[in-house]
Amino acid sequence: MLNLVINRTFVSMLKESDINALGGNNPVNCRLFLDSRLIAWISKVKYLGIHILAGVIRKVDITDAKRKYYGCFNSILSVCGKSRNELASLHIVKSYCLPRLLYGCESMLSTLQTRELDIMWNNAFRYILNCCWRESVKPTQFYYRAAWNADAV
Repeated sequence: MLNLVINRTFVSMLKESDINALGGNNPVNCRLFLDSRLIAWISKVKYLGIHILAGVIRKVDITDAKRKYYGCFNSILSVCGKSRNELASLHIVKSYCLPRLLYGCESMLSTLQTRELDIMWNNAFRYILNCCWRESVKPTQFYYRAAWNADAV
């Protein structure tokens, strides 16, 4: 047991203190006290908007990014309505929803999580363009890029 004594002005900050073991498992039997208050062990920590999980293998939790993406996607489609312009809807989704999904994706994503993000993006194309769920959307995405670049010229 380790007990650290600090100045009384930091007592209010102690209520918000947690500890996490990155690169190893959280010790079960280790208790850390700060000014006679137990500091709780947590399983994930949020750093710059990215949830890093505790454990021997570095992992990132993407459920928060997925939730933000789907919330933004649903609100855009509810505003656009049923009679929407497909190219405009795809551009809005690409501009507003995709950054919420891809924020911090280059940091420690596994191949499985990358595949999950790819599936979510493909499903957005299928939903907006009313494609069959079994069809590949790669030709549709190629057409979308070509059509958008032709409009920009």
